[in-house]
Amino acid sequence: MRPFAFALFSLALVGCVPAVQFDEPMPPNRLNLPNIPRVFRGTIQDGTALWHIGKDTLQMGDTTLVNGVDFLLRKMAGALIVNSPVPETGEWQVMVIWNDEDQMRAHLFEEEPRLFYYADSALVIPREVKQTGGTFGWEYHLLSPSAAEFGDMVRQGLYAEAARICPLPNGGWVKPSEETRPTN
Repeated sequence: MRPFAFALFSLALVGCVPAVQFDEPMPPNRLNLPNIPRVFRGTIQDGTALWHIGKDTLQMGDTTLVNGVDFLLRKMAGALIVNSPVPETGEWQVMVIWNDEDQMRAHLFEEEPRLFYYADSALVIPREVKQTGGTFGWEYHLLSPSAAEFGDMVRQGLYAEAARICPLPNGGWVKPSEETRPTN
């Protein structure tokens, strides 16, 4: 798995069924961003892989993902929230991307004890354990937070830690350093 934001995002879109999903794009009742913020646009090179991030597209090799079609972008608590549909369930996988001035960190909601404790004790609608259809029948946890509850989840960092941080392309070309580690 690629360790930085858009690589994580691309794998989230094409990977297996996520263990934590949301019943609607997060945060609820917010407008979708029409474009990818300028600071995230540019080219990211990690080894031989190239990601070209444009105004409303993310291109990875022969694959092009379009904002508003393949993913939805929203903002909350100073973070970019990336929502991608999960075809197997009809639910949403959510990623939080923090912009730390000249770097970005991406986090996915995963099976974390702190997240489940919060979901079971603080959410008005507690988490629901569900099963996908089909031969394998993957188990996943469905969360239905309000906008305020989701904001608390983001502010408390109830997501998985990022493996690495990546420089923001800011219209240019960047190469993530293998030695760069998260600051939190």
